[in-house]
Amino acid sequence: MNNAKIMTKKVVTVEVNTSIEKALEIMDSRKIKELPVVQNKKYVGLIVYYDILSRDINKNMKAGDFMKKSPAVLPKDGIGRTISIMQDSGVGALPVIDEDKKVIGIVSDFDVLKLLINDRIFDSFKVEDVVIRRFPILRTDDTIGRAQKLAAMNRIDNLPIVDNFGKLLGQISTSDILSYIFEKKLTNNRGKKDPHRDEKLPTERNIMEIAKSEIPKLNLTLNLRRALELMLSSKIKSGIVIDNNGKPVGILSRLKILDLLSGRNIGESIDLTISGDYDWDFVILVRNEINKREKFLVNSVGIKNIRINVKKIKKAANQYQINMLAMGKKRYNMKADGISKEMIFEEIIDKFDSALERIKD
Repeated sequence: MNNAKIMTKKVVTVEVNTSIEKALEIMDSRKIKELPVVQNKKYVGLIVYYDILSRDINKNMKAGDFMKKSPAVLPKDGIGRTISIMQDSGVGALPVIDEDKKVIGIVSDFDVLKLLINDRIFDSFKVEDVVIRRFPILRTDDTIGRAQKLAAMNRIDNLPIVDNFGKLLGQISTSDILSYIFEKKLTNNRGKKDPHRDEKLPTERNIMEIAKSEIPKLNLTLNLRRALELMLSSKIKSGIVIDNNGKPVGILSRLKILDLLSGRNIGESIDLTISGDYDWDFVILVRNEINKREKFLVNSVGIKNIRINVKKIKKAANQYQINMLAMGKKRYNMKADGISKEMIFEEIIDKFDSALERIKD
C-alpha cells in the first residue's frame, strides 16, 4: 500500500506571503493541524499548530514566518516509509508532492491508522503498553497562557484539567487555545468593543472559559484497538487516560501508537528500537522477550538502549541476518542468521542470556 491509495486529495495550501490571520482561519474552519505552504506553486514548508502556540502573533505576520522545513513524501512511497518519516519529524501529517514539488495531497497519522486499525498487532497490546506517563496537568485556577505554554512544550493535543481531588474534570485542546488567543488579539487590534478588553489579556483568562467536559473514556486496561477506534471517531490526536478513580494517569497519542508500527521506542524502561526488514509479528516477539528481562537489564546491567536490525541476505532467498546491540554498563553485540526471523532472534536471545548468566554468577 502506498500514499496514493490513502492520501487526502482535496488539500488546501497557502502562499508564503499569506497573512497568518488567513492561515489560522483556514486551519480553524477546516479543523486541520498542519497546513502546507507553497511558493510559485511548489511546496516549501509546513505550518504546525504546536509551533504557532510557542510564538507571539500579530496580524502583520505571514505564513512564511511560521512554516517549518518539514519533509514531504511521494505518492509511490510505501506506508512504512511514511510512518518512519512521521516519527523522524514528529509531524502527524505530511504533504504528498509530485515530481515538480506541487502538493497533490496530504497523508496523516489518522489516514495511516484508519487503514491499519484491523491489523492484529493492536489486539496484542493494551493502552498501558504505549501510554505516555509523563504529562502536564492543569487545575481550574490556571490561565489560558499557562495551558498555551504547556501544550507547546509537551506537544500534546489535549491537556487534562483536574479538580482539588486530582480527578479529571475536563480538558482543553491546543486548537481551542490558539483560536481563542488569536481571535481576542485581532478583536482588540481592530478596535472592536470587547467586554474583557480592559480587564485581562487573553492569556490571563481562566482555562475554564474554553474547557470541555466531554472526553473519550480511555483506561489503562482498554484494548489498544478499541482505544484507537475511540480516538479516530472523535478525531483527536491524543486522549487522556484515567484510572479507576477517575484520575488522569497518562496520555495516549496517535504518533505514540505509530511507534508500534515503526518499531521505535517500543520498550517500557529501555529505549528499544527495531529497524530493517521486519514485520509487526516480529515487533511483538521482540518486545515480549525484552520486557521479560527488562527489570534485570535495567537494575543489574544498566541497559538503557537496545538496537535490533533485521537484514535480508541478498544472495540467499528468504534468509535473514539479525544484529542486536545492547548498551549499558557494557556493550553486548550479538549476531545470527538463518531462514526464520523468529528462530534467529531466539538464538540471539539465548546468546544474550548466556552473557547475562555470567553477570549473575
